[in-house]
Amino acid sequence: MKVYVDPARCRGHARCISSAPAEFDFLDLEDLAVVRPGAAQSGSPAAFREAARQCPEHAIVIETDEE
Repeated sequence: MKVYVDPARCRGHARCISSAPAEFDFLDLEDLAVVRPGAAQSGSPAAFREAARQCPEHAIVIETDEE
């Protein structure tokens, strides 16, 4: 599974961090969220899906091996 935050779409709402704090970090100086290093491999797929669902900008991209 590959997960990333599209920096062109992210507006810094930080809802992903609220719903999945172990999977995301916030870059204050850039005002955007990022996936924590290694989280895509060790994090909860359900947590990533919930964070993507809650993102008002649809900035969280989840690519699975099936694609």
